[in-house]
Amino acid sequence: MKRFIPTIVLLVVCIGAFWYASSQSFFKKEDDASKPKALVAVKQTDVTGIQIKQGNIELQKKDGKWTFTKPAAYPTNAYTGDSWVGAFIALTQDGEIDANPSDLSKYGLSNPEQEYGVTLADGTSKVVQIGSPLPIAGHYYAKVKDAPNVYKVTEEQLKSLQKAPEEFVEKSPFQMTYNEVSGIQMEWKGASKTLQKTDPSKTSTESAWKLGDKEMKGSDVEPILDKMLLMSSDQMVKAVSELKLDAPEMKLQLKSTKDGKETTVVYVGKIADDQIWLAMQGGAWAYTVPIDTIQELFDKIKLPEAAAAK
Repeated sequence: MKRFIPTIVLLVVCIGAFWYASSQSFFKKEDDASKPKALVAVKQTDVTGIQIKQGNIELQKKDGKWTFTKPAAYPTNAYTGDSWVGAFIALTQDGEIDANPSDLSKYGLSNPEQEYGVTLADGTSKVVQIGSPLPIAGHYYAKVKDAPNVYKVTEEQLKSLQKAPEEFVEKSPFQMTYNEVSGIQMEWKGASKTLQKTDPSKTSTESAWKLGDKEMKGSDVEPILDKMLLMSSDQMVKAVSELKLDAPEMKLQLKSTKDGKETTVVYVGKIADDQIWLAMQGGAWAYTVPIDTIQELFDKIKLPEAAAAK
C-alpha cells in the first residue's frame, strides 16, 4: 500500500491544480485569446450613416429608413442598408500584425483604396481601412482609422462590405402594399383591362374582385398581385429626365385603399429595344424590365378558365 502513496499524493495535487486553474478561468482566458475579436465595437441601433469610399457611396438613416445622399438620390432598398451594417459590425480581426507601425505604406494603409465607415447617433464615426493582401492567401491588412494597430482580416468577410451603388438601389418598379391594393387598370398594345376589389376593407384574398363586370375570387387575383410585387429590374435605374415618357406605350393605374381613403398612382412605360422603362408618373426614376415581363402581367389579368367558360 505504501508504494501507492506517492501516486495518490500526485493525483491529489493534480486535481487541486486543475480545480484552481478552472476557478481562476485560466482555460477560458486561453479560449478567449484564440477567438476572433471585433474590429470595431458598435451597436447596430446607433448607426445613422454608411460610407463606402469605392463608388463614393453615402447613405443616411432617418426615421428607420435608409436614403442615398451620394452619388445621387437614388431610390433606396429598405433592407440592404441594415444588412451591410450587420456585416460591418460582424467584421473581426484574426490577429495583430503591428501594434505601432512606423510606416503604413508597407501594409498598403498610407492611402488605402478601401474604406468602410459608419456614422453614429452621437455624431462620431468609425472607419475601417483595408490595405494590401497578406502573403497568407485570403487575408488583408486592416486598421481602424485614427488607431495605430494593424490587424489581419479575412477576404471572405470583406466581400460583404464591397458593394456597388446599384446593390443599395430599390429594384421594384411598382411600389405597393399587397392587401391595400383595391384596383388595377392596365393599358397595353391598344387593349385595356380593369380589375376592381369589391370590398376594399378586406384583404386581397378575402375580398371578391371584378374584371370588367365579371366576378373573380381573391385567390384568382393573387398571381396578378404577386407578379407586380415580385417584378424586379436587373439594371441600374435611370433618371426620368433622360427618357421621353410624354407618349407612353404602357399605362397602369394602381389604386390603394387604407383606412377608407383611396389613392391612385399612375405608372407609364416606354419601349427601348426588347426592354421597357417604367416610371411612376411625376417620379424621378425609371426601372427597366423585359417587354415579355409586361406582356406576362397583362396576360395574367383574366378570368380563370372555369369562369370564362360560363
